[in-house]
Amino acid sequence: MFCLKKVFLILLLLFTIVSCELEDAREAYNKKEYLKSIELVFNYFETNPKKINKIKPEIKNEIMEKFLNITNHYKEMTGSSDLSERQKGYEELVKIYALFDTYKNSSAFSDFQQKYPLDESLNNIEKIITQRLKNNNYNYEYYGYDHFKDVTNDINNYYEDILKFIDSMEKNPKISNEMALKYEQISKQINKNKANKFIEFANASENKKNYREAQRFYEEADKLFVITRQDAKKVSIKTKELKEKADLQAAENAYNIALSSLKNAKTRNDYRNAVWDLERANELIPNYKDSVSLISKYKDKIYIKYNIFGCSNSWVEKYLDKKLENVIGKKTSANSAEVQINCRVTDNYNISTFPSNIENLREIREIVNNAGEKVKKEFIFQKIKSLAIEKISFNYEIEVSGLVKQRYSNNLSEKNEVHSLQYTGDIPKEYKDKDKIEKPLGETKMRNKILEKSNLERELNQIIDAMDRL
Repeated sequence: MFCLKKVFLILLLLFTIVSCELEDAREAYNKKEYLKSIELVFNYFETNPKKINKIKPEIKNEIMEKFLNITNHYKEMTGSSDLSERQKGYEELVKIYALFDTYKNSSAFSDFQQKYPLDESLNNIEKIITQRLKNNNYNYEYYGYDHFKDVTNDINNYYEDILKFIDSMEKNPKISNEMALKYEQISKQINKNKANKFIEFANASENKKNYREAQRFYEEADKLFVITRQDAKKVSIKTKELKEKADLQAAENAYNIALSSLKNAKTRNDYRNAVWDLERANELIPNYKDSVSLISKYKDKIYIKYNIFGCSNSWVEKYLDKKLENVIGKKTSANSAEVQINCRVTDNYNISTFPSNIENLREIREIVNNAGEKVKKEFIFQKIKSLAIEKISFNYEIEVSGLVKQRYSNNLSEKNEVHSLQYTGDIPKEYKDKDKIEKPLGETKMRNKILEKSNLERELNQIIDAMDRL
C-alpha cells in the first residue's frame, strides 16, 4: 500500500512550489482534510484560470503525478478486506469525481473521470452494501422487532454518507442545471436500490410467515418509493396486503392465548388478561370469531368492586380512579364494594410576608461629566431587602379493607424562603443589574414538592397492585 505519509509530504512540497497562496490547502492536509485540500487547489485555479497556462510543464506534470498518488491511495482502499473501508474508498472516489464536475478547469490536471467512471464507483458501493448486509447473517427464524430495528439501522447507516453527499451535489450552486439533474437521477437510483433492500428483507420475513415484520419493511420501502416515484402503487398495495395478513395472524394468536387463559382461569387477573386478549383480537379484526360474545360473558368477572370515601375530589381519589376504574375495578357504593378505601388527606398552604428592610446609602464616586471632566458626585440610593416564607403541611391516612387490607399514614411539612434584593434611587453603576428578585413557588409547586418527599404515590400503587393480583 502506498505510504500515506509520503503522499502528504510530497503534496505539501507541491503546494509550496505552485503558490504561497495555497497555504489554506496546506493547512487542510495538516488537519487530514484531504478532499478539502484538493477542492482548495481546484478552486484556486478556477478563480485564477490564467495561471494554469503559466505553469511550467514540469510543474504541471508534477501536479498530475502527485494527484495520481492520492487517487491511488483511495484506489488501494477499495481493495481492502474490510468492507467498510472498501466502501469508504469508493465513496471518496465519487467525491473526487464530483469535484471535477464542480470545477471545469480541474480537467487540466488529470484524466481522473475517464479512469474512475462515476457509475462504476456507485455500482461497487451498491455491491459492497449488499455483501455487508449478507455478512451480518440476520436470523430469519427468530425475527422480532429488535431484528427489524437492527436491519433498518444498518441499511440506513450504510447508505447515509453517499446519499447525503449526492443530495448536496443536487443543491451545489457551482454546477449547471443539467449537472444537478444528473445527480438528482443518481439520488433516485440509490434510493431505489435502498428500497429494494428493504423489500428483500420483507420477502424473507413473509416467507417465514412473519407478516408484521414484512409489513414494516415494506413501509420503509414505501417511504423511499414516494421519493423516487417508482412502483409506489405496487409497494403500497403490497404493504396493505401484508398488514391484513399480519392483523389476522395477530388476532388469531391473541384469541388462542385468551382461550387458553380462560380454560385455566382461577383469579380475576386471569380473566382480565383473557378479556384483554379478546379485545385485542377484536380490535385487529372486528367481530373476530366469537370474541364479542366471550368478552360479554366474562366481562363481569374481571373487575373488583371498590369504593373510596373520606377524601372526595382530592388528588388521591383522582389518582386511584384513573388507575382502577374500567381497568381493574368498577366504582360502586359502599354497601356493595369488595374493597373499601378510606382516606383522610389534609394540606394547608400559606405564605407570610415580612416588612422590608430598607437601608439608606450615600456614596461618593468619581465620574466623567458632559464636558469630559472627572468630577466627584454623591449618589443617594436605597438598598431594600424583603422576605416571604411559604409553607405547606401535608397529612394523610389511608386504610384499605375488604379483599385487600392495607394501612398507610404520614405527616409532612415543607418551607420555602423567598428573598429579594433591590436598589432604588440614584444608583452607582457598580450596583446596577445586581437586583435579585425571587418569586414564590406557589401552592401547586409546593404541593408537588412535598408529594415527591412522601411515599404516597408508591403506597397508592401498592394498593393498586394488590387489587390487580386478586
